[in-house]
Amino acid sequence: MDNKTNFVFGSKFFRYGCYLLLTLLIIFMFGKIDFFFSPILSFIYSIIFPLLFGGLLFYILRPLVNLLERGKIPRILAIILAFIIVLSAIVLFSSYTGSLVKTQFTDFAQSLPSLYEKAENTVNNLLSSNIFGYFDLSQLQTPDIANKISGFAQNLVKNIGKGTINFIGTITNVGSIIIIIPIILFYLLKDGRRFTPSVVRFVPAAHKDNVRKILADIDYVLSNYIAGQLLVAFFIGLLMYIGYLIIGLKYSLILAIFAMVTCIIPFFGPWLGIIPAILLSLADNPFTAVKIFIVMTIVQQIDNNFISPQVMKKSMDIHPLTVILLLMGIIPIFGLIGLIIVIPLYSAIKITFKNIVEMYYPKYAQTLELDKPAQPVKKKNNWKFNFPKKK
Repeated sequence: MDNKTNFVFGSKFFRYGCYLLLTLLIIFMFGKIDFFFSPILSFIYSIIFPLLFGGLLFYILRPLVNLLERGKIPRILAIILAFIIVLSAIVLFSSYTGSLVKTQFTDFAQSLPSLYEKAENTVNNLLSSNIFGYFDLSQLQTPDIANKISGFAQNLVKNIGKGTINFIGTITNVGSIIIIIPIILFYLLKDGRRFTPSVVRFVPAAHKDNVRKILADIDYVLSNYIAGQLLVAFFIGLLMYIGYLIIGLKYSLILAIFAMVTCIIPFFGPWLGIIPAILLSLADNPFTAVKIFIVMTIVQQIDNNFISPQVMKKSMDIHPLTVILLLMGIIPIFGLIGLIIVIPLYSAIKITFKNIVEMYYPKYAQTLELDKPAQPVKKKNNWKFNFPKKK
């Protein structure tokens, strides 16, 4: 073999690539064996939700626990006080809004059949009106649409019925999750500081500082992202509630809460949050849907120009195209959970890879900045005053 062949097949990248392909092939072959992977997947799915939710609450409560600890309060007592403060805030908030949410949700559930019929009639009237006279809607006959909507509703009812049959098992699972999550959260808050030293202990001495830096960067980015995303979702939900009240939309509080929850999903979340409001507007007044889009557009402009730049400025910088591709790719694999975890997971992997490249291959480190959105260059104003010279 010549030198070029030896350089290609004898390089570290080629060997690592072969190891990676072999590992993926082994995982793929084992995936064809159901009795081997089914228990493992069941175990993973049973613990992934408590761990994710516990980790989310950990990043929310850790600043409060650290603040209490700086006030000369022992760590365990600070954790207990943080639990009491958060539970008191939830109870206080529920006492003021719980009755309103319950009333709106009960009224919405009772009026759902009539709203469904009104929405169906509105869609049929719009399709048969002169608005679509310039389009060929021969493939969109109203009976077909009605049949599809009815079929979807029937499948939904069947799924609800199946869920009701397994109601006792569901209560048991929910109860176990409610019990496990506080325990996981307590130990994460109590022993979270030991995680980095425990990992670094198994690392060779020459790489300990590098691993500490990687773990610190991941923790910093995840902490800022989770806290910032939740704060942005709260402000968007509050603004949507105010906008719904202004346009006089029914069930404004529960629809705003739904919009706030979906805002946790990056990029698509805010627009997914207005879908129930749009469907509700079709049953009442189709022009209300236009008002909802106007409200959403105004809220997005406020968020993009004022809220997110201030709240998320310390978070990760990811190009919008990268976010779209990640979200579209993760939906078929992990569904809703994937939409929530894909951006933090991608950021952690990116930070790890970037640190490794900066440590061992610094000349290639600049290529990793291609994922960041371009920031406008701010011009400095150099003020010069020319005073007349004395003769």
